[in-house]
Amino acid sequence: MKNIILSALFLASLCATASSQTGRVKSEESLFLDVQKIGLGSLSELEEKKKFFETVKLEKAKIQGNMLDNIYESAFDYYRNGNYEDAKDLALKILSIDPNYRDAQMLMEASTQLRGSARPVMSEKLMIEDRFKIALSYYNEGRISEAYSKMGEVVKLSPNNIKAKYWLAKMKDDMKDYYSQKGAEAYKNGNLKAALDNFYNALLLKPRDPRTIEWVTRLEDELRQQRADDKLKEALEFYAQGRLTEAYQGLTVALEIQPGDSKTNKLMAEVRSEIENGFIASGKKFYGVRKYTEAIGEWDKAKPYTANMAYLNTLISRTREQMRLELADKKRRADEASRRAKLEEERRAKEEDDRKKAEAEAKLKGAEGVVKTQQGVSEENKLAAQQHYIEGLKYFQNSDYDKARDEWTITRQLDPSNIDAASGLKRIEQIRSGGQ
Repeated sequence: MKNIILSALFLASLCATASSQTGRVKSEESLFLDVQKIGLGSLSELEEKKKFFETVKLEKAKIQGNMLDNIYESAFDYYRNGNYEDAKDLALKILSIDPNYRDAQMLMEASTQLRGSARPVMSEKLMIEDRFKIALSYYNEGRISEAYSKMGEVVKLSPNNIKAKYWLAKMKDDMKDYYSQKGAEAYKNGNLKAALDNFYNALLLKPRDPRTIEWVTRLEDELRQQRADDKLKEALEFYAQGRLTEAYQGLTVALEIQPGDSKTNKLMAEVRSEIENGFIASGKKFYGVRKYTEAIGEWDKAKPYTANMAYLNTLISRTREQMRLELADKKRRADEASRRAKLEEERRAKEEDDRKKAEAEAKLKGAEGVVKTQQGVSEENKLAAQQHYIEGLKYFQNSDYDKARDEWTITRQLDPSNIDAASGLKRIEQIRSGGQ
């Protein structure tokens, strides 16, 4: 929006510059000096820049054309008043800006020819008559276009010349017939573009001629159909090569030219369907390996080609729901694993506490056993000690040294004279200390 406003300000500046040109000419470069006084801002987008400068270019051409037309009128006023010097100078300034300004070229030549004439009125009549004769000479030679152009100069330089106006009208009719004939010949030779160009030229000469209008309408329809057929042929070639995107683009252009063409519409439906199905299949492959984001991306790509948007939206919504469910399940499993790890840690801590309590109790019982040992070991204790020794031996063979030590410690408490238990405890201490 900012750039559009700036464009309007810029063009308004140009219009103001052009409106101040009465009686004088500015160079082409000077038309854009006021740009420096206008802040164009930041035209960041390439397409926006292109549109802006194309608009400026068109408006510049329009303003320049209007300005030159105004200057030409002033130059022609000088010419009619016999001021050939000023007429020539203004015509030269016009040509310095636009070398293709034909009327300025004509006025410059006429002013140059009449400048300094002792009898300008008589000289002008002779010049007009000479140009009139040249125009008739061209006409008699069959050079209709040149005759029409030259007679047009005569009428422009001498607007009240009735004879010249008559011949110009006659030549205009002949020019129209000439272009119509050339157009018909080009059509016969299959060159529709040249035929249309010629009939357009005829239409410019006689805008209301019904026959010419009929030809132009017919040729535009045929040329449009030809362009559509060319695009359809190109699209078919792409389709045969499996280049579906290029085929789709070609068919789009063909339908812009001929929207109602049944063949093109039928092929377009097939191409759109194949492109859509390709994206859908690709999306399902991604879905199968749980690449849900990529799957959604493929189904989004299918949207410009689909005739069933609801189906695609259903696929996408289901995939998003699946993503949500799997994310929730993943979180649940992570929470469960964390809970189990915490319970396992608590269990191990409890076992460690139990082991430490057992050691403390064993030490306490050991102290009591020393007292009892001093009084002698009963036969009952010896049997119990032997049972604990055997249990400790089992644990030791299974490398469960903690429980083996507990059993053998109890053995020593019950029977301090049990040498095997004492040896076992010593062996465990060696293992724990890294000895062999």
